Amino acid sequence: MTEGAAVFHGASFLSGGMTMHYLHTTLYVTDLDASVSFLENWTGLKVLRRFSMGDAHFAFLSGGEGETAVELIQGAGHSDVRYAGLSLGFAVADLDGERARAEAAGLNPSPIREPHPGVRFCFLTGPDGLTVQLMQKG
Repeated sequence: MTEGAAVFHGASFLSGGMTMHYLHTTLYVTDLDASVSFLENWTGLKVLRRFSMGDAHFAFLSGGEGETAVELIQGAGHSDVRYAGLSLGFAVADLDGERARAEAAGLNPSPIREPHPGVRFCFLTGPDGLTVQLMQKG
């Protein structure tokens, strides 16, 4: 992919008669490399592109071309990073296995919760306190 090329990610939906596209969610981070590594290792997202503009460094991660992306930005005057109440949720086939892998890696995952029959999840905490929810249904 050409650096800086315009790519529309995400699902299309109608809003007030207009077709809208959910492109990405932007998260400011203090260590771009650590955040990219965390998301690649624990969510399956892959880097679509990385670039810099002045003191700002960007990475777009997604499950694939055409899917909604996570945009990470380091710098650009954002040093006070907070994620109060924010989590990114991902479906997994083997929650017990993923939780054990996270525990072995020293991530201290939350206990598994089962709010409804057939729905189980746990949380992982990454760089800057970013919370990722791993969920297994069925």
